[in-house]
Order: sequence, then C-alpha cells, then structure tokens
Amino acid sequence: MGQFSLTKLIDIQWAHSNTHLMPSDLIILNGPSSVGKSSLVRELQQLWPRPLFATGTDSIIIGWPESFVLDHNESDPAKEKDALHIVAGFGPAPSWVPKMNDTFLTISRHAHESWAAIHQSGIDVVVDHCIIEPNIREQAQSLLIGAFWVGVTCDVEELVRREAVRGDRYLGFASGTSAVVHCGMDYDLVIDTTSTPPEKLARQVFDAVRRR
Repeated sequence: MGQFSLTKLIDIQWAHSNTHLMPSDLIILNGPSSVGKSSLVRELQQLWPRPLFATGTDSIIIGWPESFVLDHNESDPAKEKDALHIVAGFGPAPSWVPKMNDTFLTISRHAHESWAAIHQSGIDVVVDHCIIEPNIREQAQSLLIGAFWVGVTCDVEELVRREAVRGDRYLGFASGTSAVVHCGMDYDLVIDTTSTPPEKLARQVFDAVRRR
C-alpha cells in the first residue's frame, strides 16, 4: 500500500512538473477599436488549460493622464510637446486616431518588454493590441519573440455601430484605427468578428495555437 502511494505521488509530481515545463504561449490579438478583442480574450481564458494572463494597449491608455490628451480642436502651447494629439484618420468619417509622442512610445516599449518577460518566465500571455504606428509595430515585432499573431478584423460599418452602442469610446476611433491597424502586418491567423460569435472564434485561435 505504501509503495503504491509513493508511486502515485511520484506520477502526480512528474505530471505537475511536466505541465510547467511546457513552452508558454504568447498570443497577440491585433485589431481596431470595438472589434471585440476583449470578448475574445475572455473566451480564450475559459478555454486555456493554464492561467492565461491578459494585458494590452488599454493598460497603457488607462494610465495616461487625460489632462495630456489634446482633442483635434484643442491647443495648449504648454502641453503641445508632451500631449497625445487626436488627429484625423483615414477611414470613413468620423475618423480619428491618437498620435503618439516620445514619452508614450517609451512607455509602450517598456510595456512590450514586460509582456515579453512575463512570457519568457513561463506564463501564458494574451495581448489585446491595436498597432496604429510604425514605431509601435517595430516594438511589437522585435520584442514579442515567438508570438502567435492573430489579425482581428470586422466590417467598418459594424465597427462604427458597435462604437456608438458602447458609448465608452472616442467616436471615430473605430473607423480611424481600422484603416491602419493591419498595415505592414503578417499574421499566423486572421479572424473576422463581423458576424461570428467570440466563443467560436476563440476556439479557432485555440486550435491554431495548439497545432503550431
């Protein structure tokens, strides 16, 4: 009986160690505002066999002071250099995007470094991203080594509708970000949230990551 218990304990300990020695996953969901990435992240966390840590662009935006955001019709010489500026985008009107300054880009680089470090420590990570500038794209592609890249798309008319219904986003970001977020990107998988529910899309991502 004692021998059986010891053998069983060894088997359990080996299985536990083997699970934690498995390579960790780093998943980047890149898509425009209001495309449904947050819902997709929640569904992925339900599917994942280990804790899947969620982070992303919003964690940087939330930390940025609103007093240093200048709307397209605002001007403040004292803040001109340090502020994020809301500028015209290239999508159907209304179309707006934030223009990043050097301070924000520095914070962004450190954020990417931290996400990479978490992944390299053996923790599974999913990043809700919205890459709208070449500098941010370079940071992501050079620092997030070994990531599984997912392009998250949606018809722009549906994005605009969702943005209006949500009421918690700057009107015009959906259109503005959708026009540039996929520029210069190469993906392992592309999904479309226009009419497909997030639980089904999450399963597609899960299966694709497991197959690679």
